[in-house]
Amino acid sequence: MGRRRWWLAKMGLAGVPGEPISTEPYSNRPTFLKLNRDVKADVVIVGGGIAEISVAYEAVKKGLSVALIEARDTLSGETGRTSSHLASELDDRFYELIKGYVIVEVPDTDPQYSKKNDLPDEVEALKKLGIKHNYENKGKIGEAYTGAILEFPHQATFHPTKYLNGILKVLKEKHSNQFQAYTHTRMKSYKDLDDAVIATIEGGNTVEGRHMLMATNVPLPEIIIKDAYYRTYCIAMRAPKGAYKDVLLYDNGDPYVYVRKTAHPDPKYEYLVVGGEDHKVRQETSEGYGKHYQHLEAGQIVKPNDYMAFIGQNTGFDKNVYVSTGDSGNELTHGVIVGRLITDLMIGVQNPWASLYSPSRKPKPRTILEEISENVNQNLQFAKYIKTDVSNIESIPRKLGKPIAVYKDGEGNISKFSAICPHMKGVVAWNASEMSWDCPVHGSRFGGLTGKCVMGPAIRSLATKGEAVEKA
Repeated sequence: MGRRRWWLAKMGLAGVPGEPISTEPYSNRPTFLKLNRDVKADVVIVGGGIAEISVAYEAVKKGLSVALIEARDTLSGETGRTSSHLASELDDRFYELIKGYVIVEVPDTDPQYSKKNDLPDEVEALKKLGIKHNYENKGKIGEAYTGAILEFPHQATFHPTKYLNGILKVLKEKHSNQFQAYTHTRMKSYKDLDDAVIATIEGGNTVEGRHMLMATNVPLPEIIIKDAYYRTYCIAMRAPKGAYKDVLLYDNGDPYVYVRKTAHPDPKYEYLVVGGEDHKVRQETSEGYGKHYQHLEAGQIVKPNDYMAFIGQNTGFDKNVYVSTGDSGNELTHGVIVGRLITDLMIGVQNPWASLYSPSRKPKPRTILEEISENVNQNLQFAKYIKTDVSNIESIPRKLGKPIAVYKDGEGNISKFSAICPHMKGVVAWNASEMSWDCPVHGSRFGGLTGKCVMGPAIRSLATKGEAVEKA
């Protein structure tokens, strides 16, 4: 630990010390029925997380009617898994954003920006941007660390499910004439017409609107090539209440580790939440999974190659479809931004953030090489067509040369699926820690026992034996 530099966020008036991140009872969530008929609204929203619910709320405030559909339950995706930080600092560093987006005029040749992940470089960027901070070149954290510390005052933790449950209840109980929602309702496909969007649901029903938002991970290939896909982890450990200061603590490693506190059901204790060590989806060795990630809560992060989220009108030929992706771990902040930005675009109001977050923006010159490298990495994963996960090829059956995903449960029952991801034909690999089939190309994930899609961009499950593999 002593060799690593740290930055910390001090809890202040904006913070909620000890606010629990996972103790909101599931029974408190508003419930919705499965769609069983055709419906129409001004806005169709696909997904039930913070971005989608924020757009629903802002749309209703602006006089629009909304139909929201969610493939599982609301808040069952990444919003319900976040470790809930509201902090000024970013994973991608402000000095990188300054160089890429010219927030202030800093030449690319400026020598003070020559070293990546260096706290003094970040301090200079914070000064230019006027962001409050404190910096100690030789500070101390506990007994284990002495060295550089970058501190941000007045940060916060957050309870996203409690917050969003409240918004859903308001929408359901006070705006039922404008708002309707349906869970366990999975979109199969959509058509963008000149004056409407029609989404077709599994089972054949349709949802039609003048506008549609897709904020479920990664919507379409045009954006996929600009993103990278990571799994992230955290674990909660019981500690005596008051034994540790109430701060959000991050090291400066790559991958980094963070520590925070949250409430424990027993008032004599509190939880220490330790997380991080992100890695690309299913591009960690099997030894690494077993060593680092047993019994952890896990989530998925989509990282844009130019550090800025994609929020706005979809790329390609769509006229009435809007997307949000590439949060890079900042979903809580972006979710609120999405609500305001997307609804402004829908009603024709000029928003100063539109060009900054536009999904159609061109790559910055300094990020082109990184984008090329990421695409090479993704395409290398197709090598699994000729390389299996097992040493003994005879132990796994193949049919007509096509790879098969085989799962055996604790009672010896065997489930067989096509190992071909229905999104863009990558070959899935087994994730023993989370008991799932993960695609290392674009990050889609499927249940180990059922083959059901649990994480996009795929919108179909793994094909079962004898079933044709459909293109998503």
